[in-house]
Amino acid sequence: MKTTALALPLGAEWSEHASLGAVLTLRVGGAVAEVALHGATVLSYRPAGAERDLLWVSSKAAASEGKAIRGGVPLCGPWFGPHATVAGAPMHGLMRTRAWALTRVEAVTVGAGFGLRAEFALALPAEKEKGWTHTAQATFAVTLGATLAVELTVRNTGDTPFLLSGALHTYFAVSDVRGVWVDGLSERDYVDYTAGGVRRRSGLGPVRLTTEAANFYLGGGEVRLVDEAWGRVITVRGSGAGATVVWNPWDKTAATMGDVGEEWPRFICVENANIPQVAVALAPAMSHHLGAEFALEAV
Repeated sequence: MKTTALALPLGAEWSEHASLGAVLTLRVGGAVAEVALHGATVLSYRPAGAERDLLWVSSKAAASEGKAIRGGVPLCGPWFGPHATVAGAPMHGLMRTRAWALTRVEAVTVGAGFGLRAEFALALPAEKEKGWTHTAQATFAVTLGATLAVELTVRNTGDTPFLLSGALHTYFAVSDVRGVWVDGLSERDYVDYTAGGVRRRSGLGPVRLTTEAANFYLGGGEVRLVDEAWGRVITVRGSGAGATVVWNPWDKTAATMGDVGEEWPRFICVENANIPQVAVALAPAMSHHLGAEFALEAV
C-alpha cells in the first residue's frame, strides 16, 4: 500500500482496494467519503442517513499508470479536453492519472458542526513531451461534514504565465439519466462539443438529456440535480468556475468505452470547470481555486 506514515485522527483510516489502490476513508457523524491516492479521486460520498451514494464509479474502474479512474470526482488539469498544440498529450491534463501525496488530515469546524479535512498535494514539473512546459503545484482539499466540499488549487511556481483550464469532473449516480434533470442552467450560452463546438443558447426550464451530450454552459454558480425516482435533489454550489459541464456519452459512444459500456444510464456528469474558452491566466506566484460543495435533500 503506497500510503504515508502521517498520523490520522479519529474517523480517518486507510484501506487497500484490489483495483483502485490505497484509499482514505473519512467518517463524520454517519457520513462517509472515500478518496483514492490515484488522482486524488473522490470515489464515494454518502451523507448521514442517505440510502445511496451520491457518486457513481464504474464496476470496471481501475487505478493504473496513465489512466484515470472512471467515476467519482477525477481532477482535470492543468488543461481541459485535448491539448491545444500537442496531439499526443494526455486528455484532460496530468492530474487525474498521477499518484498524489496525502499531506494532512485534521478535525475542523464546519458551520456549527464537526468535520474532517484531508489535503493532498502534487508537483507539476515541466514535461515537454506531454505538452506541459511550465511548473506548478497542485493541492486538493476534501472536507466532510454535513456536506462534502472539495477544492482544487493550482499555484504557478514558475517564472512565466500560463493559461489554466480544468474541471472537477463529477460523476453523479442517478436512477436513469433519461429521467433526471438539472436546474440552474436556464437561458445560458453554451458550447455544444458534440456538434463541433457550436455556440448555442439554452431555453427556459431545466436541462434534460435525450442523447449524447457534452454541453459547456458558460458561467458558474449553483445548480440542482433532480432525481424524482430516487426521491432526491443534489445541490452543487460552485466557486472559481467559469463554466458548468453536463456530459453523458449515451449508448453508442459508451459502447466504445471499456469502463462504461452498458452502465451509461447510471450516471450524469455535472462539472464545475474552466474550459479553454474561459481559461484562467495565471501569472507567476499566483494561485487559482476551483471548488464545489455537494449537498443532498429530498425532492
